[in-house]
Amino acid sequence: MARADQASRLRAVEKALVESGPRGVVLKALGERHGWPLRTLYRDIKALERAGFPVAVMEPGRYRIMGRGAAWAAQGIDAEELAALILVRRLARAWRETKVGRALDRLYSKISAAPGSQQPALPLAPGIELPEGVPIDYGHRPALLMLERATRERRAVACRYLALSTGEVTQRVIEPCELYWDPRLESLYVIAHCRLRKDTRVFAVHRFESVVLTEERFVPRPGVSSKAALRAAFRVWRDNNVESVKVRFTPRRAPEIRERRWHGSQTIAHDPETKGGIIASFEVAGLAEIERWVLGFGAEAEVLAPAELVARVRDQLAAAQERYARPARRRGSGSLP
Repeated sequence: MARADQASRLRAVEKALVESGPRGVVLKALGERHGWPLRTLYRDIKALERAGFPVAVMEPGRYRIMGRGAAWAAQGIDAEELAALILVRRLARAWRETKVGRALDRLYSKISAAPGSQQPALPLAPGIELPEGVPIDYGHRPALLMLERATRERRAVACRYLALSTGEVTQRVIEPCELYWDPRLESLYVIAHCRLRKDTRVFAVHRFESVVLTEERFVPRPGVSSKAALRAAFRVWRDNNVESVKVRFTPRRAPEIRERRWHGSQTIAHDPETKGGIIASFEVAGLAEIERWVLGFGAEAEVLAPAELVARVRDQLAAAQERYARPARRRGSGSLP
């Protein structure tokens, strides 16, 4: 009910700002008229700005929404379709600097902007909210622009890249074929042939320290695409060897595992040793990411196969147990007693 009340109030505030004309609305007077706290109205103004409304401050405490064009109405675009556009644009804010992201911004501007109009502003997406901020901001990363151009023009790039697994920065030449967005990790990757490793590699865009576009053109090699390279990967870390992984989950975790598709090869079977437990099976290329995934379930997941993954998870849990068995740090001292 509280969320519905907030949405209703936001629409009322939006309407008042749009219809106020050039003088705008005094928030204090608006609040007194409807019985809304002034502090709440200031939060509503911030929410409207985050949703993409062009809120203008006429003077302290007085606001208006600048005129929006009637282009969308003339094209038969309804309010729900506009709300969908706003939501998609907000979902894409992490990769707004890409070619597709910039095209989405242009579309948004064409639909929403025309001077002097008193058409209703673009609506909020009712009942749907997104978290604030983005894990990785690509807005000020020139490497992204170079990599995107290289994928379009099929040009090799010379680069310096930080490998997360080793912490080593290497110089290499790569042939970028495709940008890949992983919504689970909220990160952009480049699928490329790496001449240093002589193989297909998946590079995180934010780990490039420098990218120089060369004049050399290349013909894409077979298998250098996200569909081929990540076919058996658990997420984006891959290996050439595909392993059969089996993980037992307790009855408490079984419903959570059943309700999602964690991997394309996933199968679920009843665990004969527990009442309500399950065994999840996967065919995975590379164990690093599924190891981290299993560890996230703590004592409620048990790796049954392969033996290498059993050992890796066991060693990690033993190291964690040893760490937590140490004496507690002194309060505020930052050092062990």
